[in-house]
Amino acid sequence: MSRGSIRRRGKRSWELKFDTGLDANGKRQTRYVTVKGTRQDAQKELTRLLSQADAGTLVEPSKITVAQYLRGWLGEAKEGEPPPPAGITPKTVERYRELAEGQIIPHLGNIPLQKLKPVQVADWHVELLKAGSRRKTPLSARTTGHAHRVLHRALERAVGSEVLSRNVAAVISPPTVEADEIEILNPEQISDVLEKLDGHGL
Repeated sequence: MSRGSIRRRGKRSWELKFDTGLDANGKRQTRYVTVKGTRQDAQKELTRLLSQADAGTLVEPSKITVAQYLRGWLGEAKEGEPPPPAGITPKTVERYRELAEGQIIPHLGNIPLQKLKPVQVADWHVELLKAGSRRKTPLSARTTGHAHRVLHRALERAVGSEVLSRNVAAVISPPTVEADEIEILNPEQISDVLEKLDGHGL
């Protein structure tokens, strides 16, 4: 069973140290990861990493793909699986998962996270605007922007954890939304609006 420890690095920064097992030569391997947030956030991340190490599913940072990182960050869309990332509501996580699986992973998922370039993010925007839906029809600038923000937030976390040195999604701006562009609410969003308006004069 792997073991790990937590050491404070700053006011809201923690260093995780944990064993990942033995290498081919029988030498014990140690991994260091930085986590931002509360000590409880650090403990949750350490537990998750130790679980992966024990199961043999822990991937070296240099080999993690965009798809693996996104799915690890958002957890699996199953009951009883990892809780949502800190500060994100379950409904928002569900929407993030939809965008990740529908618009990000099919285009950028196979790229190693550490090799993702700004030009690839820009090309991805073009692909989404031309034929980014599941039916290969154009996506609106607004939806493309939503997908961009999910990628941006994921990479921001990767920078905070020192998996990445910079957030390439911050270098490229999302498409400009036209003033007259209208986004139609999906059934879940309509339900949310009606629930929040319950008892209101509107």
